[in-house]
Amino acid sequence: MEQETPLKKDVIITIASSQDFEGCEPDHINLITAGRLYRRGGKYFVSYEESELTGMEGTRTTLKLEDQQVTMTRTGTHPTQMLFAKNKRHVGLYQTDVGSMAISTHTSHLVNTIGENGGSLAIDYTVEIDSTLAGTHRFEMAVTPSDGAPHLS
Repeated sequence: MEQETPLKKDVIITIASSQDFEGCEPDHINLITAGRLYRRGGKYFVSYEESELTGMEGTRTTLKLEDQQVTMTRTGTHPTQMLFAKNKRHVGLYQTDVGSMAISTHTSHLVNTIGENGGSLAIDYTVEIDSTLAGTHRFEMAVTPSDGAPHLS
């Protein structure tokens, strides 16, 4: 059996996220943060700390990247797990300050090019709360190794 070469890199993560909830103004978040890219069991992972900007300070987000599937796990102050796979619906629990609720995600678009040198991820999905459509979401993430990252002025 071939041994996997360990991989752990500090990376710069650029996230552009938009949410459109029924009856509300669309919400856009653009975030640039430091994170970590690593490989375990032949799969790539990207992790980063959420900030005050996302409203989830004290939460670590980890994305497990497989061919056509992404698992987002949040630990800390806002624990949750969501699964994204093209044309699939996934039901999970979402923790809030007032308790947990069942939410469903339905992924309509997923493109993942993240590998050992970084890459990008794009996911379009809808969210249902108690089987009622709550909103549409677009999540885009670019991952760049810190040593090759463009410097922002």
